[in-house]
Amino acid sequence: MIQATFNTVAPGYDNPGLAFFARSAAVLPELFRFRGDEHVLDVATGTGQAARAIASHLPRGHVTGIDFSEGMLARAREHAAAQKLSNITWAAMDMQAMTFAPRTFDAANCSFGVFFVEDMIGLVKGIATQVKPGGTVTACSFYDTSFLPLSDLFFERLETFGIERPPVGWKRVATEQKGIELFQQAGLTDVRAERRDLSYSLRDADQWWDIIWYAGFRGLVNQLAPDALTRFKQEHLEDIASRAHAGGIPLSVEIVFMQGRVAG
Repeated sequence: MIQATFNTVAPGYDNPGLAFFARSAAVLPELFRFRGDEHVLDVATGTGQAARAIASHLPRGHVTGIDFSEGMLARAREHAAAQKLSNITWAAMDMQAMTFAPRTFDAANCSFGVFFVEDMIGLVKGIATQVKPGGTVTACSFYDTSFLPLSDLFFERLETFGIERPPVGWKRVATEQKGIELFQQAGLTDVRAERRDLSYSLRDADQWWDIIWYAGFRGLVNQLAPDALTRFKQEHLEDIASRAHAGGIPLSVEIVFMQGRVAG
């Protein structure tokens, strides 16, 4: 189901409303502090925003980006070609069943991916096994209060259409302490976590709809019948538009970055 969803949303995953993906990717080279010759694994690469940000800082290195969505990988290839980045390899692969030889990579990253699986500790352990001793593993997640109050308006309106508010997966790793505990439980050392405020303003309510339609909320609104979806969209976007001011609609997005080293 998740795979099918990501294949569906791939065409809109890089829309301006979802700028938090590009903004978080731009932070990664600073966190890794590359020499420039590393081979880096990017897990759940999506449309390759993190992989491309990393590759641009590896003049003598290479990035391997994996994702189980062929739709996402098709977009990743297009973007890399447009940027003339030749130091990225893309591979269709389930992040919970990677087939690389252990200790292949100098470092690994997983942006907004760990919270999609039930066994987050097992996933981080699996990523760490792909990295050489002493190498760095980084992941990120939305912070606990990200998207408020807009997301509350979304869920409150959805409830009036008979759809209950579900657990939000990324809440399981949505603070610095939760990120540190996850990485420590996965056996990483020198673990740290930090929060970055990457908030910005949306141009209008339609950009908020892009976030709903092309990201994690899509599965919820897909439960609505077509006529109900039309009514929901109209009513909800009226709620969102009421939050607008001269500079647009404020979107609160804070990101927790987790980092640790693979034990030698």
